[in-house]
Amino acid sequence: MDPCVDCDRFLEALSASLDDELDLTEEIAVTAHLDNCDSCRATADQFSALTRRVRLREAIPAPDLASAVMARARPARLGRGGWMRPVLAWVAVVMGLQSVGPLFSATVDGVDSHAARHLGAFALALAVGLAYVAWRPHRAFGLLPFAVALMATTITAAAVDMWTQRSSALAESVHLTEMIGVTILWMIAGSPGWERVIVFLRFRRPRVSRALRT
Repeated sequence: MDPCVDCDRFLEALSASLDDELDLTEEIAVTAHLDNCDSCRATADQFSALTRRVRLREAIPAPDLASAVMARARPARLGRGGWMRPVLAWVAVVMGLQSVGPLFSATVDGVDSHAARHLGAFALALAVGLAYVAWRPHRAFGLLPFAVALMATTITAAAVDMWTQRSSALAESVHLTEMIGVTILWMIAGSPGWERVIVFLRFRRPRVSRALRT
């Protein structure tokens, strides 16, 4: 076997080869040199072993966050038989029809035309949101804060109007459709907050003392 000639140049090229910095012609030249040089081939093996030790390290243990992430993801819950989506779609259609009058004809008892159109616009927006959730139920949790806030303010305003006799219970019954829609939306979103209610009720439940039990 011929003695190694100009090994320093090839060892420099070998280092570049391990970093994938050579083109095809240079790779062929390095491979040909290693086939004929035992010393450089031994050095190449040492380089490869060192590269593996540096680049390949033991995986650092990490906590399993899958359960925590899934608990906060709020996947859609459609109930037995998937009845919630059709009911929510029906509610959205009814609300959309109810909003046509206030939005386009500006007719709401006891409200001027400008405010009537605003009420119709809010009702139609909520109807569109509920219809979208019926189509894409995984979006329920994102819509829930807006829908609950809108429903809470609407119920409060209706209660004040009935208390001051500015409106009747029959006139305010139109909001029952919205209440049903928001309730179904809450159920599809996984009924957030219900667990805390259960815990509170269990905590408030009166406990029988041991003396009475015996």
